[in-house]
Amino acid sequence: METRPPDSPSVLTDYEPPTPDGDRVWLHVLLFVATFASMVWCGGILVARMALWPEVAEGTSDTVAMLSLLGSRAFLTDGFLYAVPFLGFLTVHEFGHYLAARWRRTRVSLPYYLPIPIPGTLGTFGAVIRIKEPLRRTQQLFDIGAAGPLAGFVVAVGVLIAAVLTLPGPEYLRGVGGHEDLITYLNSFGHFPAFDRSHVAPGTTALVLGDTPLFHLIGSLGWARVSPDEIIHYPVLVAGWFGLFFTALNLLPVGQLDGGHVVYALFGPAVHRVVARVTTLLLLLSGGIGFVLDLGDPVGMSLPPEALWPALALIYAAAVARLFGDEWLLVGSTVAFLTAATAFLVVLLPGLALSVGWAGWLFWVGMILLVIRVDHPPVLIEEPLTPTRKALGILCIVIFLLCFSIQPLQFITG
Repeated sequence: METRPPDSPSVLTDYEPPTPDGDRVWLHVLLFVATFASMVWCGGILVARMALWPEVAEGTSDTVAMLSLLGSRAFLTDGFLYAVPFLGFLTVHEFGHYLAARWRRTRVSLPYYLPIPIPGTLGTFGAVIRIKEPLRRTQQLFDIGAAGPLAGFVVAVGVLIAAVLTLPGPEYLRGVGGHEDLITYLNSFGHFPAFDRSHVAPGTTALVLGDTPLFHLIGSLGWARVSPDEIIHYPVLVAGWFGLFFTALNLLPVGQLDGGHVVYALFGPAVHRVVARVTTLLLLLSGGIGFVLDLGDPVGMSLPPEALWPALALIYAAAVARLFGDEWLLVGSTVAFLTAATAFLVVLLPGLALSVGWAGWLFWVGMILLVIRVDHPPVLIEEPLTPTRKALGILCIVIFLLCFSIQPLQFITG
């Protein structure tokens, strides 16, 4: 057997990364500019202060009507107030990863921003960086994984505090239109009425943003806590809310999401494997409950009962089979449990089901199973974290719990 001299280099312990590749800076700048423009456009539409938009002649095409918004100062102002803090959050989050990777001498790309210039969307699907080599050590993995959400969280909190402390008075809502009764209520009582699904006007749809422990706490700092169906009309406030939402998504303890990196480095691969599967199953259950509530609703996209439950069982079976592979006994028992739990909550505890079900998790579970993957690849050198890193890891878990909402976005039709 060959041996190496004691002072010879080791591929594991004395690894020197190659010189970083030259990034196509022009591409990253172009994507950033495109994303900013997309977010200004979509943000102005999302805030929907339509009473301030320019009037267009009857019979004008939708394209011309939409382009006319570019001449509206109010529209562009709302778009900028949404895009600047939201894109700032995304940038700080991604550069947290980037700078940590460079500090750890790891080859990494600049952030790729992802524009979605489609009205009715957020204007972006976020941003990503590309790690160009395997992460070899546990501490390296932790440093790069935790830096992004920690940095972005600071920005999101700052944006929310600024939004709450500078919240405009009741007259601001005249720009939305159709809010005269609410304005009168605010002027009389000094706070928003408690939200109730029955308050959504017939024939209209409200976008309701879910509460989180941190958002609830910060919301109490202003002159009024904004009703969840009205948050969307305040551009800086909604940008901060989405900052918390994206922080929570990234900190989900699965696969190679930031939360997956943190849990893997903090507790090891065995714990990560269990936590990732439990998290995925809980999200799947919430998604299944939301699926039944949405498609079983006679005023919504209804399915007959004889098709609804078999469709749900097929969704559960496909997801669980992907999760557990060929362990068919485990797959079958898990599908049976999820289906029974869904039926129990929807039929016997409908109030609780309405509070925990969100069909949107089916999309994210699909992303986890097909793109992100549930398991975390091993690092070459397992090593314990320093006390400071352990404390930061626990802080990441606390941040996740403070930012997470089981029902983040809901469209409620009156």
